[in-house]
Amino acid sequence: MNEDGSPDERGVHRVQHDLAGPQSISTTVTVAVADVAGVEPAEIPEQLYDVIDPEALDKLFKSRDDGTPRRGGRLSFSLYGHHVTVRGDGSITVQAGLARIKQLGGNLLVVGSVPDSVIDTASTPLLGETKRDRTRLFALHDRSISTARSRLSMAGSIGENAHIVNYHTDSRSAAADDSVRIGPEIERVDGDLDAFRDEIVATIRRLDAERGGFEPAELRFCFDTLRPLAESYDDALVDAFLGPICEAVKDVSGMAHYILPIEYDSPPVRAIASKFDAIVELRAGDSGPEQRWHLRETGYTTEWFDI
Repeated sequence: MNEDGSPDERGVHRVQHDLAGPQSISTTVTVAVADVAGVEPAEIPEQLYDVIDPEALDKLFKSRDDGTPRRGGRLSFSLYGHHVTVRGDGSITVQAGLARIKQLGGNLLVVGSVPDSVIDTASTPLLGETKRDRTRLFALHDRSISTARSRLSMAGSIGENAHIVNYHTDSRSAAADDSVRIGPEIERVDGDLDAFRDEIVATIRRLDAERGGFEPAELRFCFDTLRPLAESYDDALVDAFLGPICEAVKDVSGMAHYILPIEYDSPPVRAIASKFDAIVELRAGDSGPEQRWHLRETGYTTEWFDI
């Protein structure tokens, strides 16, 4: 997002409404969103009047009585899973919510009662393309370091510029995992969950400082898995654990995904859903692993599509 609060220009569709023409600005907005979504305007199930009064929108940007346009003013809202910004000069920008999260960063919750192979398939692309110089950070909670190594390998990386914060409730397991140090930098955490959380936050801040400030979505963070927290602790503790981590990711415009391999409509997922910009729901489809995204800010859910 730019300093004035407008959307980042990457992946943004721009149109110019003719303020002196016969078409209403609300119609131009609907057509622009349909163009980006690849559907006919009539196919958009969430009509403009469900999110904003079209007549009020038209009046807000209508030319003055003497025919001169209203140059100032800006209005932003969500329509059909897209971020829309209308300005007083008639310029309209549209950006898909899914693309915006992928480009600018955010916190994603990955859910679904699926095999580990499906989780690996979904997690790997969220680590980002290897052709870009990204920093990858894993936080492992009662998971083998081989989990991170395997996904890095699937992403075409041998672990360069990768880091692991490793936490086990059984310290012997952690020590065994730490015995092989080829590849990612590994930081073992002993102590309680507060120490684990604090180490994750400190590592994010340290890496950002070493980088001289991350570009949006340059830091890719994977937390695997939230299941021990969801099953063993109450909602207040899980919330207190996740809050500082999610904020640290946002502060550096990172792209983080947190794995919770249980059903989307389960109480643990509902309890923490508000912390995330989107929930990525997984399933093992007939033709292979599939996903659909539930976007919190726009209230939009995609169709199921291949991972």
